[in-house]
Amino acid sequence: MIEATSLLNQAIANDPSFFEAYCQLAWVDGQLYVLGHDHTPQRLAQAEAAADAAFRIRPDAGEAHIARAQNLYRGHLDYPGALAELDLAEKTVPNDARLYELRGYIQRRMGRHDDALKELEHAVELDPRNVATLSQLSLSYANMRRYPEAEAVCDRILAIEPNDVDAMSGRASLTAAWKADPKPW
Repeated sequence: MIEATSLLNQAIANDPSFFEAYCQLAWVDGQLYVLGHDHTPQRLAQAEAAADAAFRIRPDAGEAHIARAQNLYRGHLDYPGALAELDLAEKTVPNDARLYELRGYIQRRMGRHDDALKELEHAVELDPRNVATLSQLSLSYANMRRYPEAEAVCDRILAIEPNDVDAMSGRASLTAAWKADPKPW
């Protein structure tokens, strides 16, 4: 991911109006921050600056609202603010799976598991081969003890990526939790 920030910054240096690069940079910097690879105020400020730059270029763009929502969610734990940004984004990019994926994560963090599940399911409808979103959908099903659905999503991931170790491990965990069967481990 560090290399991605470097490449995105190079792209922006070559074209300061490269809107999509700013949106992607906000996402990458946010990931580096939230995952603990660089959990510093500077990294968070970089994510905010990238989102702000996207707004300067295209102030009404849904993608810019998604970038800001990600930053509010990951960097500031401002769930209501992030949801408000996603509502604005939905007006211009109603078929962007990232919008529903992020809304699902926020709803889940807020303890609204049924709403989170609905958002994640919609994200998967829009982007059916996104293994990361499918993994989160499976996790949500498992958290709600809806093991058959969680298992089916793991199988779906393995149909897309047969060697996905996380999906294999997740499926084994589901079998252990659901059926008290440790054999898959």
